[in-house]
Order: sequence, then structure tokens, then C-alpha cells
Amino acid sequence: MDPEADALLESLLDSLLKDFSHWFQRGEELLAVCPDLVMASEERAVMAARIEEGRKAIAATRALVDASPTAMAVSMEAMAPWHQLVMDVWALAARISQAAR
Repeated sequence: MDPEADALLESLLDSLLKDFSHWFQRGEELLAVCPDLVMASEERAVMAARIEEGRKAIAATRALVDASPTAMAVSMEAMAPWHQLVMDVWALAARISQAAR
């Protein structure tokens, strides 16, 4: 084991998980102010459920990382839905901004 590599991995993973948490929070904020003309209420409910699922996945990942005695990584396969959700939050932000013009 390389302590420096472990510390770097832990730092990168922590930063990444914080970033996902930030964007999921931002998604919730956007959904709260999203007009129907941008996204129908049914679509907002689906996205809100996806965000809640993402938050739970991040919390579970943090719990596993905290419980692990050594540094660990998260597979790209596991993170792919989180990345997609962040991109959907960005798209929603752009749609809301465009509608406000």
C-alpha cells in the first residue's frame, strides 16, 4: 500500500462525491422553481425521484468509503447514472434560464 496514493484517491473521491451532492441539491432547488412550461409536473416528479435516488447512492457510497480500512474507488459504471443526472440538472438550468428571457 502506498499511503500517498491512498490519500490522493480518498481526496479525489471525496471531492467527486461532494460535487455530485452539490449538483443534486441544485437540481432540487431548480425543480422547486421550475415553471410548468419548462417541465411538466410529472417530469419534475420523475426527476425529483432520480435526484433522491442519487442522494441515497452517494450516502451509501460515503458509508462504504468511511467503513473501509483502505482507500477505495468507485467504478465508472456505478457513477454513470450520477453523471447523467448532473447533465440533466445542467440542461434544466439552461431551459429555465432560456424561458426567463
